[in-house]
Amino acid sequence: MLSICLCGCNTNYIEIISDKEIDNNKSRTIDVSKTQINIDELLIRKETIEITNLTPIKKIALLLPMTGKYSKIGKVIFEGIEAELNSISKNNRPELSIFDTGDENINLRDTYYEMLSNNFDYVIGPIRKNLINKIINHSSDKLPILTLNYTNNFKKYPDAVYQFGLLPEDEAICIAEKSIIDGNINASLLYPDNTWGKRIGESFSMRFEELGGKVINTIKYKKDEEMEINKSIKSLLQIEKSINRKDYLQSILKTKLQYKPYIPNNLDMIFSVGTSKNMRSIKPQFNFNFAEDVPFYSTSHIYNGVINKEINQDLNDIKFCDIPWLYNNKDILQKKSLRDNVEKRDLLRFVAIGMDSVKILYNINSLKINKKKYLVANTGYLQLDEFNKIRRSLIIVKFRNGKAKEVPF
Repeated sequence: MLSICLCGCNTNYIEIISDKEIDNNKSRTIDVSKTQINIDELLIRKETIEITNLTPIKKIALLLPMTGKYSKIGKVIFEGIEAELNSISKNNRPELSIFDTGDENINLRDTYYEMLSNNFDYVIGPIRKNLINKIINHSSDKLPILTLNYTNNFKKYPDAVYQFGLLPEDEAICIAEKSIIDGNINASLLYPDNTWGKRIGESFSMRFEELGGKVINTIKYKKDEEMEINKSIKSLLQIEKSINRKDYLQSILKTKLQYKPYIPNNLDMIFSVGTSKNMRSIKPQFNFNFAEDVPFYSTSHIYNGVINKEINQDLNDIKFCDIPWLYNNKDILQKKSLRDNVEKRDLLRFVAIGMDSVKILYNINSLKINKKKYLVANTGYLQLDEFNKIRRSLIIVKFRNGKAKEVPF
């Protein structure tokens, strides 16, 4: 049975709502109240750690790729490390030594014992997971390590091993929380058909459902297959069903109707993951298919931090989580220099990783003692979890008029 709502006497605009959808809409208010306690908890102001930089450090060893495939990343991380150390007086500034991990044949066992015998206080790096796994096997409490990526395991490692990096799961969790705060209950997911997309999609789903939300549809897309993506979007929005209802009514009424497809009212939001190129294609397709008013969320992978209003117009109205350093007034000249450099402009977040690796070392004892508090840093609010992994709470950013700007959480 259909309920027909005539909106505006002179428009011939017909919105078609099924009785089932009306019943679903009535029941949704119950779900919101179930999540209210969780929402209140999410909005509690974070208690922060006072930054003291009291931990004495004389020598730091850096395990970074300065040659080879990942050398650009290694060099900008080093740039960030140096920038952070420049804020420390010369008399107290630690000595840095770089061990190049760009060589595939590096013997991490011998390198670790060399660092140990030379009385280094800390090790920063490596960034590649296979090297992290290797050095952890040789680690001891005598020489603490802050890795710049995460292992895939949640087992307990030696107490002197800390893990830090740009974990995409942190962004998925952040967006799930923001979506609930925004009042969304039902979500549809669209992400690439690969391991990376699956990781982010599953992290979002887990946190979203934990907070009382429901994932009603999940669609995977293959890279650069625009026709298939468009079909998937139409399927997700149930456009064909709406067209068929319109055709049915036209045949009954014997008149042509001014028509706008009806988007099911059990769809509150869309969470779509991909590159900037992907999203500049995907978001306009949602708009074209009459879903421009459905709240749209993504991750920071759609934005490199470089302002380009013209090219980013297609990203308008997308919300995502990101590091605060790209949007605050800190290090303005340094950020401008990086954005003007063609080779570095896509790597700004790794500079922030380098800065924060130093900040973490100087405040590691405070992080260990205050597990429920946060260290205010460039890559977010940082917290040390039970597995000695640094987790990030991020800010919310939204594209308006082709420009990404921070908005309230």
